[in-house]
Amino acid sequence: MNQYAKWIGGGLGWMYGGPIGAFLGYQLGKYVSKGFQSKETSFELSLLILSAIVVKADGKIQKSELDCVRRFFVQSFGKLKSDKYFQIFNDVKHKDFPSVRSVCLEINKHVNHKTRLQIIHFLFSIAHSDGHVDIKEINIIKKISKYFWISEYDFSSIEAMFSKEKNIDNSYDILGVSKTASDDQIKTVYRKMVKKYHPDKLTGVSEDVVKMAKEKFQSVKDAYDKIRQQRGI
Repeated sequence: MNQYAKWIGGGLGWMYGGPIGAFLGYQLGKYVSKGFQSKETSFELSLLILSAIVVKADGKIQKSELDCVRRFFVQSFGKLKSDKYFQIFNDVKHKDFPSVRSVCLEINKHVNHKTRLQIIHFLFSIAHSDGHVDIKEINIIKKISKYFWISEYDFSSIEAMFSKEKNIDNSYDILGVSKTASDDQIKTVYRKMVKKYHPDKLTGVSEDVVKMAKEKFQSVKDAYDKIRQQRGI
């Protein structure tokens, strides 16, 4: 059976989403005899590849970034499943991955816009985990966000949440509004962001995703509070 396992995996991969599925399935086949079940979703594996693309974006694979990805996967999908995912990751991390577009289109099949926003937040956390963000990492996350149909406004807002400069300018950037915006405009934007990022809007996701949503929601609330205090509204 081991002789044919890789080809079986490749066949399963096509069921899980075209060329990217075939790429993943070929690797999955290596673990058929080790109890790696075919029911593993293409979403989880595609997310692993997307994480790896960001990790590799600056040409270096940092332990802090790998730890960030592993921690997220363990908390989201369990240790047993994550250990097997990282066996796959170690096999393919130095190889050429499928295109970013194909990975994103696969993920788009499985999750809604709110969850895709959480994924962008997660990818930024990977980029920031080593204490230095390379422009190549920013560019690849921006590319991913476009394929996720995430607006420039939402991308810039999430990027601002990771800024080390927690001043009033950063607060305006998080809300995505100009300093010349009226009080009513700021209130309207804030209410829309509360609806978009409120953790209670997420269903069927892991505790780690909910935690990220709470952090993002708190960033929005803190930014609004700073602007409100400055303006006296």
